[in-house]
Amino acid sequence: MADSHNSSSLNSDHSEGKIVLSNLGDNETVHQRCLLLKGSIVSRDPIDNQISISTLDEFKNVIFPEQRWPVHSSSFKALVFLAPGENIISFRKAGTDNGEVTRKRTVTYVPSQAPPLHLAIMVAKDSLLEMDCPPNKPADLHASLDAAVAKFRLAAYMWQAMTAEDMRMKGLGRRSFALEEEMDVDTVSSNLNHSKHSTAKVHIIRSEKTLAELRDPEVAQQNQAASNSGRQELHPIFSDAIRAHGNPFPTSGGGSDACIIAGLILDSHYSSSQDLILAHAALGGASLGIFGSHTCWSWPRSIEEVSSCLLDNTPSDPSVGNDCGECGTAWEACAIGQGAFLHEVGHAFGCAHTSGIMMRGYARDWVKHFVPRVASGVHPRAVEGAVIEGVTKNDAVWDFGDALRFRLHPHFKLPSDPPVDSHSLYECPTVDIRSGDDQHATLHISCSAGLARIAFSQTVEASPTPQMPTESREYNLAELATRFKRDEPLRLVVFGMNGKEKVVGDVWSLQSLRARSSSVRVPGSDLVLKKRSVKSYYLEAHEHDPEHQYWEWSALFIERGQNGKRKLLMTFFPVSHATAFDMRIGCILDGGVLYYDDNHHTHLGPRFKKDGSKQKFGGHLSQKLLLSANITKVEVHRSNDLMGIRTHLSDGTVAGELNEDNLQLGASIITLEPSSPDERIIGFFGRSDWDRGFNGIQEFGIILAPKLEDGKELPETIYDLSELQNTDGGGVWKVKPHLDKFSLRTMLRRLLCVGK
Repeated sequence: MADSHNSSSLNSDHSEGKIVLSNLGDNETVHQRCLLLKGSIVSRDPIDNQISISTLDEFKNVIFPEQRWPVHSSSFKALVFLAPGENIISFRKAGTDNGEVTRKRTVTYVPSQAPPLHLAIMVAKDSLLEMDCPPNKPADLHASLDAAVAKFRLAAYMWQAMTAEDMRMKGLGRRSFALEEEMDVDTVSSNLNHSKHSTAKVHIIRSEKTLAELRDPEVAQQNQAASNSGRQELHPIFSDAIRAHGNPFPTSGGGSDACIIAGLILDSHYSSSQDLILAHAALGGASLGIFGSHTCWSWPRSIEEVSSCLLDNTPSDPSVGNDCGECGTAWEACAIGQGAFLHEVGHAFGCAHTSGIMMRGYARDWVKHFVPRVASGVHPRAVEGAVIEGVTKNDAVWDFGDALRFRLHPHFKLPSDPPVDSHSLYECPTVDIRSGDDQHATLHISCSAGLARIAFSQTVEASPTPQMPTESREYNLAELATRFKRDEPLRLVVFGMNGKEKVVGDVWSLQSLRARSSSVRVPGSDLVLKKRSVKSYYLEAHEHDPEHQYWEWSALFIERGQNGKRKLLMTFFPVSHATAFDMRIGCILDGGVLYYDDNHHTHLGPRFKKDGSKQKFGGHLSQKLLLSANITKVEVHRSNDLMGIRTHLSDGTVAGELNEDNLQLGASIITLEPSSPDERIIGFFGRSDWDRGFNGIQEFGIILAPKLEDGKELPETIYDLSELQNTDGGGVWKVKPHLDKFSLRTMLRRLLCVGK
């Protein structure tokens, strides 16, 4: 398969007037029906014209009606629909004498056998079966249910083609999701004369809700006066309709890993009196992405309308909703509608708000995939002008990490892909400093799934790449110092081939951080305490990223006063012993509490929230273990978060909840215990989220000390070490410099408090 980004390798003839294709070689095999092509016409002066594209089979039968596409500044974009088997694609310049073919490509289309993306339109049980439409467009052609089906079908093929090209450009092969198809009257071309072809199936899903219920302002997502739960309600309503519809959809939920659905709400309507788009929500998750039909008036119905719709700068009529204030012209409405809908489908595929399409990069840039220029728009950032491949910025692309994850997703599987190793799905890249002096210390980067990209301070290294991954790379720190300034933070971003990302805020500080995290040297003695832990996949990706804040905590089984503090205003406290371990477990490992024989307790996690209020751990699966004997080992359920914990005592007592029913693909149960009989566990340490979600534990570890002869005790200085106490404060002084006086006073009291 030819995936070169260099057009010169795909076209040997660059004589005047010849058509050059930049993204398709001859005799390629593809696995999606709709193909996005890019190219140019060789010319001394820029050409503004058209090219025509025809598609024949090996017997010279017409596969698809001839299409014309605009050429601007000698460049063009085109969509080509293929039929299974051999497709001979011919390119001609408009006005070429005697119909001279100036470029030809043979492409073999082998339909994907991967699970398809399903398309569904939900209608109210008393729906009028019509969409909003401005007066300058015929309602019978642009507002009917048939129009919705045609527009949705073509939009999905545009998503498919754009995704395949984006994946190719990222070095991941021309891969995309398939669409569920059936033999039906094909609407992707207005010149197919109502003939039947294998085309994308659009399910019509009837909801039990009435039109009035769907258009209730209390469930309109953009209604700021509605409740948060109400604004999310259209997603479960759509899920209920899918369950009721049945085959091919699961009856137990809105979607599943094998059934991902793009759902269009037909009955969306702009209420000018309320200045609100009703029956609309842009929501995605649980394998279902939904969007309203309020911008569909601007979408193309067929391939013949793609260029005209994406270049249409007609001002939007006040009778249709101006979604987010970014739909001032027809092409801008189309970009918002098709792009934002794909964003929600991205959520259905498991994407978070990362970058590109998943961070609204489509608003101004979606059209750049399909036309060679951008028309004038109303939005200040809508810049009119030519789209120059490789030069013009285009944020309507998939995040690099998401694209890598798609490579392993069942819906994006290519026939040539090897079997997926389930453990490689979750393995995060590791970054470490290998021992040595300043001149010989090395930065070691590795990932068992393979390394796809390494970037220092936004400078991407020439290798590895997705085409040529490697399991490890080493950099001499002294050599890095010749490339990057030592007195400035050196940010490192690493991607594994599984899409897992590792971010290090400053490579130069890693050496000191590593020393502090693996051991604690006790002052005034030769004693070194060891630390061993398990980290969530989320923390492994972000632990050295300054944009992610964590509360670091420690607690010894023997300590002075609450949170391990020894003195306050010259008052000294005797040591106390832990008597119980409360493991706070819900859907994740929320936190923990150690209780002591002097009636004080210490949190394993944040002691208070960012607003100064006390941190309370939830957990419907929590268990409190009386420490009747020594703790010998701890088991932790590791996934994207830490999901559960189980504690073992030397007398055989076992307590806790690992949440094994939620053991996902790639997750594992990790055991923390002494590495030899000469060690014992004397405490816990870890890191918890700070002002994120439940503030759950993202790293849980054990503190180990040598076993001592009978009658001997650990040095008293251990109980005074700040790194063995829960006094972190969540980095509050760095995170919240703008705290009001009340919150600062509250936090100071909690940092210094002793007792209950």
